[in-house]
Amino acid sequence: MKVLQITTHINIGGIANYILNLSEALIVKDVNVVVASSGGNLEGELCARNIPHMRIDIKTKFEFGPKVISSAFRLANIIKREKVDIIHAHTRVSQVAAFLASLITGVPYVTTCHGYFKVRSRKIFDTWGCKVIAISDAVKRHLIDDLGVSGSRIDLIYSGVDVDKFRRKYSEDEKTAIRNDLGLKDAPVIGTIGRLSQVKGQRYLVQAMAEIVSRKKGAQCLIVGDGEEKLALENLARSMNIRDAIYFVPSYIDTPRLLAVMDVFVFPSVKEGLGIALLEAMAAGRACVASDIGGISDIIKDPSLGILVPVGGSKEISDSVIKFLDDGVLRQATGDNARKLVAEQFSLDAMSDNVIKFYKGVVDEKK
Repeated sequence: MKVLQITTHINIGGIANYILNLSEALIVKDVNVVVASSGGNLEGELCARNIPHMRIDIKTKFEFGPKVISSAFRLANIIKREKVDIIHAHTRVSQVAAFLASLITGVPYVTTCHGYFKVRSRKIFDTWGCKVIAISDAVKRHLIDDLGVSGSRIDLIYSGVDVDKFRRKYSEDEKTAIRNDLGLKDAPVIGTIGRLSQVKGQRYLVQAMAEIVSRKKGAQCLIVGDGEEKLALENLARSMNIRDAIYFVPSYIDTPRLLAVMDVFVFPSVKEGLGIALLEAMAAGRACVASDIGGISDIIKDPSLGILVPVGGSKEISDSVIKFLDDGVLRQATGDNARKLVAEQFSLDAMSDNVIKFYKGVVDEKK
């Protein structure tokens, strides 16, 4: 079987990381994969993992614009040349291109819904494909209730992470070297990883840090990611007189290395389909504080796995972080429980098995 994965770009982020890790896992299980996108900073990773990448000019915000139409014809040529059996689209723009390419070639296409879509024209122009993967129960409900997709077309397949990648134990010397590289002090580190945007809620973590710093002298916050919200976050930290306690690091592929120096991981999203960064932090054995929203509550189902807080709850974030910092035994036990949960229920191996079964069902039905 050969699969064409399509996305708008392949820059570091939830969808691109999903495609990268899924593609590698599929190849190990004898599924051939080709990725098509407008390019990005993960192209080198695709190459390093022997995953073919085809560049198409599809980077646009307009789902039905000329770039999407021209990309569809380019994709159709790739599909015919590579003898693709199934097309898998991951973003709203690539879904439309996949829809058109499927019409041209007759090759079936499927999609993954990674989060929440504005209704707009989605109920009129159905570009969800033969079948849809929902990455969480919350996303499945969104597809059915808000977007009118029939439940019979949806398969719930939780996103997974490569658990083995996060098993490594870093020595104290190694952690010291990492802190030195990042400019961090030898003091508690509260961290988060994700695109810097309003929907990811990093401003609530910055607000929480004002109280955390006042109660835990020397506490520092590591914010990893790129995005349009960076300047606003810097200004917010400056206005609260805690700018010297906030450290910004650009998007980083080697997340285990950064997670190794975090004492508590905070995931303060306003909206979230599931949360790959949260799963990675849990796989690394970090004690986590996260918003009680969307697919996050599919992961942290009880307090032994982490602490859920209301969206925008800066006070609750600071109280929860302090609780973990004050109780090393609780912090360790919560991290251990989180690591075990991810290994059992959110592994990349299980996810790839389910996706292969999903593909085969669609291809066999087409025959």
